[in-house]
Amino acid sequence: MMRRPDIPLTVLGGFLGAGKTSLLNHLLRTQQAERVLVMVNDFGAINIDAELIAKAAPGMPEGIVSLTNGCVCCSVGGDLMQAFLKVLKLPEPPGRILVEASGVGDPARIAQLGRAGGGFRSEGVVTVADAEAVRRLARDRYVGDTVRAQLRAADLVLLNKADLVAAAELDALRSWLATQVPDARVIACRHGQVDPRLILGPALGAIDVAAGERAGDVTADTDTDTDHAAAFAGSSFASSIRFRRAALEGALDALPPQVLRGKGMVFLEGEDSPRLLQICGKRWTLERPGPPEAAVRSRIVFIAARQSGGAAFDPWRHFGPALAG
Repeated sequence: MMRRPDIPLTVLGGFLGAGKTSLLNHLLRTQQAERVLVMVNDFGAINIDAELIAKAAPGMPEGIVSLTNGCVCCSVGGDLMQAFLKVLKLPEPPGRILVEASGVGDPARIAQLGRAGGGFRSEGVVTVADAEAVRRLARDRYVGDTVRAQLRAADLVLLNKADLVAAAELDALRSWLATQVPDARVIACRHGQVDPRLILGPALGAIDVAAGERAGDVTADTDTDTDHAAAFAGSSFASSIRFRRAALEGALDALPPQVLRGKGMVFLEGEDSPRLLQICGKRWTLERPGPPEAAVRSRIVFIAARQSGGAAFDPWRHFGPALAG
């Protein structure tokens, strides 16, 4: 019997009151790209919208609720490992798992479960920080260690409640976070309202460059939400030329700060099988080669922050020089 592919796992962390609940509700209402399973300590904590609750599906284990938009919620109930095992037994596995870490827990420990294999693949940690309170909490003698650990675990930091602080204070917060978590990207937001692709990852299926188009065509942004479209831009890269591995790794290490997420299948020199590329904040991974493909065609999709007065991210200009030949 063919082994199921590993399920992508994204961990959501942040201290009590940072806004994880608002973010989870927003994701459940707006995401439609894939079947997501959200793991929480208690269903009541996220106040799932009534219109999203579906009737109990046949064969659905106790503690798992199916939603009308195709998503699923699983109550962890204090035993995360048992909850993971329950998910692996589902007759229809989810396309992705989003785990909410406890408000006083370390999200890095949950992410380690994904990196260790066992049916899951870690795709990053997103930590929500309260723009008004995070610096004070980080200095607190009782909870400071916890707050700083949650920030250090992050690939992406969502600086939530940004509308409650002045512009100068927001700039100071960004500078402070750069010293605390230099390896993380920082995104300011309000009420947990962010483009779902930043948390769940862009869908590789969004790339569809027709045969005959030049390698490296940039796909126009297809956001439908006005606020999201104003803040973020989607683009894609496609080429039938293999990458030079060292040059590709150099390009990935040199990605500009506005590139927040990325996903793709890339072919390297000397390999007939593509590798899965994942980008979350500054962290990127190249998975082991998959099954061989007859047609060589690397394709990557990106989500980047729009810069006022600055140049948009150009995937072809950035990655073109890493191609062989």
